[in-house]
Amino acid sequence: MRLINILLLLLLFSLASCEENLTLDIPEGQEQLVVEGHIEQGAPPVVVLTRSLPVFEGFSPADTEAGFVHGAQVVVSSGGRSYTLEEIPAAAFWSELRRVVSEQYGIPEDQLTNGSGFIFYVYTSRELLGEVGKSYQLRISHEGRVLSASTTIPQLNPLDALFLQPHPDPDQDSLFTLFYRYRDPDTLGNSVRYFTKRNSEPFYPGYFASVFNDELINGVQALSYPLDRGEPRGQDPDLDTYSYFGKGDTVVVRWAALDLDHYRFWYTLENERNNNGSPIGSPNTTRSNIQGGMGVWGGYGVTYHQIIIE
Repeated sequence: MRLINILLLLLLFSLASCEENLTLDIPEGQEQLVVEGHIEQGAPPVVVLTRSLPVFEGFSPADTEAGFVHGAQVVVSSGGRSYTLEEIPAAAFWSELRRVVSEQYGIPEDQLTNGSGFIFYVYTSRELLGEVGKSYQLRISHEGRVLSASTTIPQLNPLDALFLQPHPDPDQDSLFTLFYRYRDPDTLGNSVRYFTKRNSEPFYPGYFASVFNDELINGVQALSYPLDRGEPRGQDPDLDTYSYFGKGDTVVVRWAALDLDHYRFWYTLENERNNNGSPIGSPNTTRSNIQGGMGVWGGYGVTYHQIIIE
């Protein structure tokens, strides 16, 4: 009998004889601090600081409120100057801060208005506004832990144009696919994250993929590609109308340039979620740029583009 047949027989024998039930004692992961922070040109920094929740436990509305980390020291430094960020609840947001939070997190602005009772906290500063081309260092201290990260607001990288194509099914003539036309700079490493706003809805990022990189298209001077309609997180999209816009819609695209570390965070996070979302069910590892914790601190160079579907 050849060696390969012997090995197969041994494998079958071992499978047939191993019928004992196994109980795996999986240790609970250590709680970590999670950062989701960003800064864009002309706007204040926004840092949301929460505690990680165990993977194998369920979630409730109370978990969200209890997850916010209060009383941390959060400092952003740039150009030789340091700014200590203040922790502010949603009811105390000023108009520009409401806009920035709404656009980044997909929260309707009316939920962030005074007296709404919506529970949301950010660390921010009125003194610091982002500038294109500058770098920003983040340092967080809380209960003996120190987290740090660095990011840059890249040069603006706007679209050339937006245009529409009708749904291929004549019976769906009220639906349209949005396309963008784009010229990639001849420097390698340009990355973008996009969001779409339809009428009075908030800005939502692309559902399956919101980030692009020029690794395969560097320097291409005439690129046209469809752009899926953004969708809110936490709910499944309607696959019959997914990606389409309708007649009468006013569509705004938030086209945001970002650096490579920032891009890699969202790219790997979306890959993980698309592969069933479980960190134990996917070989992908989310690439955080936070030292000492989890999450992201990222800069955005933002441009806006509008089209009305007549």
